[in-house]
Amino acid sequence: MPSREAILVLLEERGELLTEARIAEALALHEPDDLFALHKRLGAMVRDGQLLLGRRGGYAPAKKLDLIPGVVLANAEGYGFLRPDEGGDDLYLSPQQMRGVLHGDRVLASVVGVDRRGRRQGAIAEVLQRRSPRLVGRVVVENGVTLVAPDDRRLHQDVMIPPGETQGARAGQIVVAEITDPPTPHRGPLGAIRAVLGERLQPSLLIEMAIASHDLPHEWPPEVLRDAAEVEPEVTAAEREGRVDLRKLPLVTIDGADARDFDDAVYAEPKRGGGWRLVVAIADVSHYVPVGSALDKEAYERSTSTYFPGFVVPMLPETLSNGICSLNPKVERLCMVCDMVVDATGEVVKSKFYPAVMRSHARLTYDQVWQAVGLREAGALDAVADVLPQLENLHALYKAMAAQRKQRGAIDFETPEVKFRLDQRGEVESAGAAARNDAHKLIEECMIAANVQAALFLEKKKIPALFRAHEPPPAEKYEDLQQFLREFKLRMPPVEEVTPADFADVLRLVAERPERELIQSVLLRAQSMAAYQPDNRGHFGLALSAYAHFTSPIRRYPDLLVHRAIRYALTGGKPSGYTYTPAQMATMALHCSQRERRAEEAERDVDERYKCAWMAKHVGEEFAGVVTGVTSFGLFVELDESKVSGLVHISQLSNDYYHFDPQRHLLKGERSGAQYRLGDHVRVQVLRASLEDRKIDFRLAAPRASAAPPPRSGKAYDYAAAGDRYSLPGRKPPAAPAPGRRAEVVLPALPPRDNPPPVAARPSKPGAKTPAKQGGKTVSKAPRAAKKQAARKPKGKR
Repeated sequence: MPSREAILVLLEERGELLTEARIAEALALHEPDDLFALHKRLGAMVRDGQLLLGRRGGYAPAKKLDLIPGVVLANAEGYGFLRPDEGGDDLYLSPQQMRGVLHGDRVLASVVGVDRRGRRQGAIAEVLQRRSPRLVGRVVVENGVTLVAPDDRRLHQDVMIPPGETQGARAGQIVVAEITDPPTPHRGPLGAIRAVLGERLQPSLLIEMAIASHDLPHEWPPEVLRDAAEVEPEVTAAEREGRVDLRKLPLVTIDGADARDFDDAVYAEPKRGGGWRLVVAIADVSHYVPVGSALDKEAYERSTSTYFPGFVVPMLPETLSNGICSLNPKVERLCMVCDMVVDATGEVVKSKFYPAVMRSHARLTYDQVWQAVGLREAGALDAVADVLPQLENLHALYKAMAAQRKQRGAIDFETPEVKFRLDQRGEVESAGAAARNDAHKLIEECMIAANVQAALFLEKKKIPALFRAHEPPPAEKYEDLQQFLREFKLRMPPVEEVTPADFADVLRLVAERPERELIQSVLLRAQSMAAYQPDNRGHFGLALSAYAHFTSPIRRYPDLLVHRAIRYALTGGKPSGYTYTPAQMATMALHCSQRERRAEEAERDVDERYKCAWMAKHVGEEFAGVVTGVTSFGLFVELDESKVSGLVHISQLSNDYYHFDPQRHLLKGERSGAQYRLGDHVRVQVLRASLEDRKIDFRLAAPRASAAPPPRSGKAYDYAAAGDRYSLPGRKPPAAPAPGRRAEVVLPALPPRDNPPPVAARPSKPGAKTPAKQGGKTVSKAPRAAKKQAARKPKGKR
């Protein structure tokens, strides 16, 4: 059977659309089996966006027609974007173009113009593949017509349910619906209700809703369970043959306290003359998951494990992921090893791969290791006494590798992960951000080193595999970043010249500034999205020329493909004889990237809802936070401790005219001169938290910590007029004087902000109607109107 590349070359050489029969004739295919295989291949090429099928049955290369394949990203307001499969800037899709598609559909689109903002505008030419038909929503009955309003607001069209397809669902109930007829330019989608989840939204339903909404496969087909049951639960003598014996090497696993499957084990020892030997042993999943088996097909379909608080949807059945494929302590396990020599500067100078049999000498946690090697706590030292020398070697190695990382200019984003603890009923019991320590970073550096060596090895051998690519920032995102940084007197080079080291320099410059976390989050949002690619494109964020995923084959299918490629290369096989072709690998790269994004979206949805559930328990309480977003309709504030974000709506600010400056990310009161800007430290009170809307509303609980620029050294400040207090690092705020008196307060010199506002005027009399300007429009903000607006659902995007 000719490859996809051969079919594309044929169509390009002919310079015209060819029917399936003419393609078969040109390729000399006459046997029924060959014709059937050609039909299947052409269909797959259309589905993947490589070909377009014309109305008269002719096929043409999509690139010849200037058509761009990609995924539709919808907005709740009705418009959307096309994210091209091959990367680059998104195409804007108007509400008219969005009428016939839904969020997640794969389409072919053409560029039809440029809008006023300089964005490319697209027109949909063909729908290649519809999104998953399953969705979760609430039943709405209007004039006798039953609709399901999707829970995911990006699904901007309600699903109409014909009579007889309602399953007895009543108005207001939460249901799982299935789209039976996709939308057209003239009508919305039609569907049927498949299951009723409950009367109201509650935390115990969140994971079930996410699984249904994102169509996550969570039940194992019988043939997959049969394959898993046939796997030997222990390593046999036959399986040890031909493998390096590492059972006496004190390899250890270091993971989170709640981890249940263990992909990787590590070992380090110093070498004579300086440097270290580093051994990274990874579970040999490829030995237990044969190509083309039911296990393999299901793993490919899932492509990744999806992790929720207290629950996981695994890529492999539990008998493998938590059993024979997991590097559990004190038992024999098969592994694939990356054995490296690292010099004194932390750079890998030599490496080799080989299959081995090992025995983990200890199952350790990040906190346990840090308490021993970092904090030197007596109890922790006693607990790890058997492997303490090995841990100290690993820590010394980490310090050298961290210095090497810094030297090459890798970007270090310190993003604490919010962890939720659930009770037996599925209710949120606690929430908080988990800080990373050297034990986390130690394992991360060891895994990065192994991943780099895997990429270099496969690139050298030219065996088709998946690389992990991270491109430089897109031009549009980078320009927005530049404008943001100017507000903080920071600059970066033009997008054509930017390097990872430039981002790392900014992070170092702001390391001690109060708005450090805010600037870091904006730098992170400016990055391109990492994706799997069939060719090596390097990793911008890590400042690496080659990168692949080798270290987590239990939970990521691309890692399993990398293991298979390495195993094949070790046998001396040639690229032409490998199981997978480059074209197949390109298709698998796209599939795995899409499945990864699906899992991330499902995890993010659940996390957002759990944050709302947690805040709902704290309505009326006060928390410290930082302003992370300024809009014409209010302020977004992230709480310091839990990292939960919410909105302080403009109706919750003091009575004034407010002017929004989008360039300076500033909201300024005309009369009072009060300024609200990015990075301000504030104290807020929780007003409302809605699981359904995924919204949390705050209001300012007390005078802000830095509402206006502090006066320069030696200047008097009028407390009676402004009523604001300032909280300076390491100092208590000065006490306010008695009513009617003025206080002379001398503050230390601080860098002035641009255009300091005038001292605020006294509040107007109660009941006075004072309009406010909001994004160029005049809005009445009398106290009564403010109360009514506060009671209503705040407008604007979240």
